[in-house]
Amino acid sequence: MVNVTMAGGEKSGKTTLASKLGKKGTESDITLYNFTKGENILTIVDPIGYPKSPKPLVNGVNMSDVVVFCVSATGLDARAGECIILMDLLRPRHGIITITRTDESNPYAVEELSSKIKALTKGTAMEGWEIIPTSTKSFEGVDRLKDRLFELDNLLKKEYVSHVSKPVRIPIDHHFNVTGIGCVVLGYVLQGTVNIHDKLMVYPLKQEAEVRSIQMQDNDVKQSKAGDRVGLALKGVQSKDLDRGFIISASETVADTLKLKCRTARFKGEFNAGDKVHLYVGLQSTPALVTGIKGAAATASNSNYEVDIKTDKEVAYNPGDMFLLSKLDDPKQRFLASGTP
Repeated sequence: MVNVTMAGGEKSGKTTLASKLGKKGTESDITLYNFTKGENILTIVDPIGYPKSPKPLVNGVNMSDVVVFCVSATGLDARAGECIILMDLLRPRHGIITITRTDESNPYAVEELSSKIKALTKGTAMEGWEIIPTSTKSFEGVDRLKDRLFELDNLLKKEYVSHVSKPVRIPIDHHFNVTGIGCVVLGYVLQGTVNIHDKLMVYPLKQEAEVRSIQMQDNDVKQSKAGDRVGLALKGVQSKDLDRGFIISASETVADTLKLKCRTARFKGEFNAGDKVHLYVGLQSTPALVTGIKGAAATASNSNYEVDIKTDKEVAYNPGDMFLLSKLDDPKQRFLASGTP
């Protein structure tokens, strides 16, 4: 199974393309689409709440193995640069760029746009990403994009082998009550193996829950492993007590004060001690206060430093998790920096 997030602005064509790649499933501020071909399963994440809010896009990138960055053949939109900066800060494992709506342009214009995208992404984490032109009307490139995603699915299956024996970690992206079943959560097994009747903790709630049942692609299974997308029926917790980003795990660090080793965003990312920011880690988010900065001042593009943070609410994390800082009131570029504990 490969989890794919469609990144891009309102006029990027990402939602139309997502609808052609799979069948619509769960919908909130992110919409999920599913497509199965043999042993290959695609879960497409469309963060429809972006660009109004950056949260759906950040959540989508953090719950996916692959990012497909969508740019309309009619030209780059206002949020393309913000998306590029986010990818450079979070550094997704795999990525593809697609120029959408090619039926509304011509081959020469598409080639010129391709060169412009390469120039914009040079030196970033997106440098070298394959560019695939697509059209949902003529279906140009759509099968090629699917084939490339299936190739990545086969690669990811090999990558996840080393994660199966690690302690279980499952970030929750949706949760609800089902009559006769109780609390059900949807999530993606980052690592480990989960079995029916396993007893695990839910963080930062710090409450034990038992796995009553497991579903994958609407089928009941007894076990799921790293790389799988699952639905879990839980005993011991209620949906009203959960939030997106809560982690089902054997052990997590829970804190509201953090010391992060950070790198500022390219082109822009200035902030200072005393600033109010918004912090993301995994699928969790919270307002936070910058209480101190050490090392290089956070006033230069791509500089490195240490930052002390006090969050409004506790977050759960493991060493090595990537944190993201943003300013929601910036009308042009909201992502400031990324870092690890």
